[in-house]
Amino acid sequence: MLKYFVLSAVMAMLICVPISQAKTPDGRTPAEETVCDELEGALYGLCVAYCEAMDCDHSDHMASDRACERVLTNFMKHSPEAFPPCMDFDDEGGEDPGEPGGSEGGGSEGDESEGGGSEGDESEGGEEENPNPPDEPES
Repeated sequence: MLKYFVLSAVMAMLICVPISQAKTPDGRTPAEETVCDELEGALYGLCVAYCEAMDCDHSDHMASDRACERVLTNFMKHSPEAFPPCMDFDDEGGEDPGEPGGSEGGGSEGDESEGGGSEGDESEGGEEENPNPPDEPES
């Protein structure tokens, strides 16, 4: 009888220990997280994989970098203008989500400047006139 009791206790410990260790790098299982709840369909599944199951948004994620990149690429295929909601760029200065738009905006500003130089003196004169009126009242 004692053998069966000890054996049962050991088996219970072996079962319970892995369950208690079954946490992701952020310490929360996907069932506990809700960051992807606003999404539907494929985006929901890819978000759960990226943000909750693999915790790719954490620096100490356990998935390979390649796996995280593949899931992110697939997410972007389904929603090219959006990032997974766990990728919070506000904490990092908000520059990354603005880069696709910012690089286009920066590119258009650069194009205007380059276009102004290549179109001739009229555009350059227009650019100089815009800064001058504010400079004249200040002077």
